[in-house]
Amino acid sequence: MKTAQMSLLTLVIFLVLGITLYLISPANQKEQPESWSSFVYTQGYESGRYKKLDDFNDYASCRAYSIETSEKFEQAPWECGLRCRFDSSRQGFQCEAMKNK
Repeated sequence: MKTAQMSLLTLVIFLVLGITLYLISPANQKEQPESWSSFVYTQGYESGRYKKLDDFNDYASCRAYSIETSEKFEQAPWECGLRCRFDSSRQGFQCEAMKNK
């Protein structure tokens, strides 16, 4: 009797574990929409000062805005970041990808 109960308990534990792993797998997670942010470093990369604008739908529109803004600040360096978020431990923005070409 004890063997049957232990077998059933083990089966239930593995079943719950399997279902949990399936539900949290990357294939089942919703994709975040592509969101680009423009960073124009008005006083150079090293200054830490930048003008930031969020919510561009694609890299091309972020790039166009960044180049236009860069020209207003004497060809200031710029970058566009994909899915940026503020990281309080580093006191700055972290992005999945950064481009400036």
